[in-house]
Amino acid sequence: MRNSIPTAAVSEFVNEVASSPEEALMGYGIEINWESGTRSRTETKSMKVGPHQVSRSFTWKADEPRQLMGNNHGPNPQELLLSGLGSCMMVSFIAGATAEGIQLESVKIDFDATLDLRGFMGLGTNATVGFPEIRYKIYVTGDATPEQFAELHRKSVSHSPNAQTILNPVGLTGEIISTQIQG
Repeated sequence: MRNSIPTAAVSEFVNEVASSPEEALMGYGIEINWESGTRSRTETKSMKVGPHQVSRSFTWKADEPRQLMGNNHGPNPQELLLSGLGSCMMVSFIAGATAEGIQLESVKIDFDATLDLRGFMGLGTNATVGFPEIRYKIYVTGDATPEQFAELHRKSVSHSPNAQTILNPVGLTGEIISTQIQG
């Protein structure tokens, strides 16, 4: 056991995926329902881990602060995006440290990003709609050298699915299924 992760389980899972590639395929889903104003409620769907169905039963709310026409009942979508990115990078960092035999005492990732709402509002400026840059710092204490931590950081970003989804173009395919209100 290292960093509260069973080291044998990491090795076993890597070997299982190497011999049965279908074990590497993960399927995710969420359903988001509008509640009121800018507030929505998200619920996880079952997850596929390889050929296995895993029950997931988590819900959370998103909302905007009052200054952005919300009621401040939860984190906003950008905070959730940063949280998903940071949490995935954290998992990648911790798992990588465990695989490398690095014992960690503490890890904190601090994120900042600036959004220009003129792009969202379509005000005809050159403002981008999304974050043009996401900045972060990783504060880590453990038994590795600064060089080992730097390499672990590089690997954690290159192996983080969420970091790679943000860094590389990804297709976004959707459709609308509408019902017209009668009367």
